[in-house]
Amino acid sequence: MAKSKASMRWLTLAIAILMVMGLLIGCSKGNNESAGNEASAPPASSASSKETTAGSSTPEQPQEIVTIKSIYPGDKPKGLDPVLAKINEKLAADIGVKLELSWAPWDQYNNKIVLSVAAGEDVDFIWSGSSSLSQFAAQKIIAPLDEAMAKYGKPIYDNIDGKLFDTMKLDGKLMGIPSTGNSPLADVYHSILYREDLRLKYNLPRPDSVDNLEAYLKAIKTNEKEMDPITSNSAAYIIMKKFGPEDFLGGTGSSVGYKINDDRSVTLMPVQEMTSLNEANKKAREWFQAGYIPKDILNIGDVTSRLLAGATAMTNGAALTASEQQGTMSANVPGAILDNQPFFGDKKYIASNGGNALFLTSVSKHADKVVQFWSWVFSSQENFDLYNYGIEGVNYELKDNRVAFLDDGYTAFPGWMFKNMNFLRFPAGISDEYIDSMKKWDEGAEISPLMGFTFNPENVKTELAQVNSVWNAYSKTLESGIVDPQQIMPEFIDKMKAAGQDKILQDAQKQIDAFLAAK
Repeated sequence: MAKSKASMRWLTLAIAILMVMGLLIGCSKGNNESAGNEASAPPASSASSKETTAGSSTPEQPQEIVTIKSIYPGDKPKGLDPVLAKINEKLAADIGVKLELSWAPWDQYNNKIVLSVAAGEDVDFIWSGSSSLSQFAAQKIIAPLDEAMAKYGKPIYDNIDGKLFDTMKLDGKLMGIPSTGNSPLADVYHSILYREDLRLKYNLPRPDSVDNLEAYLKAIKTNEKEMDPITSNSAAYIIMKKFGPEDFLGGTGSSVGYKINDDRSVTLMPVQEMTSLNEANKKAREWFQAGYIPKDILNIGDVTSRLLAGATAMTNGAALTASEQQGTMSANVPGAILDNQPFFGDKKYIASNGGNALFLTSVSKHADKVVQFWSWVFSSQENFDLYNYGIEGVNYELKDNRVAFLDDGYTAFPGWMFKNMNFLRFPAGISDEYIDSMKKWDEGAEISPLMGFTFNPENVKTELAQVNSVWNAYSKTLESGIVDPQQIMPEFIDKMKAAGQDKILQDAQKQIDAFLAAK
């Protein structure tokens, strides 16, 4: 009996010890789980740490991979699939994202993105010109970015000039990302992308004036029988600043022009009264009649692809496009060298963020992940290189800090979406002089009195849609020289007036007056 009681006492003690140990283990496990959850929570104030701000997970619970989708302009690049797979492998590991892309031809791109988002299709972000902000807002296809940027946008803010974000705000809300970063900003689209090797071949002056540009076009027409001198359906736009100070007021459906006066006041006018455009349209007509512009120009969708195929010597350009396209050019036409040439007016102004912008769509359910992806590109040179140039050692190699593509299977991702001089690597074949000219592009430029102004379309949404439709129907015909502008202009003016041009101009004048008065 005593033995039995003793045994019971020992059994009771053993159970008690086990219970205490169980409690200790349970507390330890609970504390570890709590610490793990705290470590994986993204800090609200920063997105610069690629792992800590990007949805960390424990080994027992791998993070969910969220697919974000976009439509990119142009044709799908050759050899993209293995590169995109590698990008997605790193995106999944770093921030739990998979990027899924579809493509639309350049001449159909804007309609495609608007119709796709308006129809509620699964599109999370889009790229377009920054001047599309007002139109997109009126069409309700874009959404504010403030919350997501506050949580995950630090690498974006760190690498883009802060004042440029004001140009992407509407009613105080951030509606887009000025993706051009710290690249050239002054009149970036009033420029050409052209074959510099042909200029050197025929001992021509730089095409930095209308006269020198015409000498280049004439030389190509005379000597390169199988090549169009210039392929552009907006040739007049390229050179219009050489004929006057007027330019288009962004967000007005190309219905309103403006000029900055000597006292820095701003004068608005209907687009048909812009001297710069009218004179440039006449010059484009001369070029078409001289055979410099192809007769089927309205049927050519992707003008850049014609240049890269060796079928034309010149097309529309923008700052840094020669650098972006040189790899493809070299692969297609060995020995060909590209260059950019701007056409500034008597004064050059920085009036916008440079032109390119990224937008979150109004149908996206993944705002945080979209911003995390954009930030991921700017988070490191490694990420930027992978996204823009492909897989090192497979698609490209670095020689003296220049990108040399190893074959023609893959020569470029649409890296111009994230154009940024903090990370940009220039390709082999681009001269030191070119790089220096890009760095000096904005020298002498003044900040426009309209810097930061964004036209609010709320009061004229119907009229804006109507004038935009009229502009799209006539602009390519006018700016490519196919018809005599004097013959078509009366009809164009009547339709712009009927579409509500005067109402838009009046509303724009009120908004600009209020904007300038508040500065």
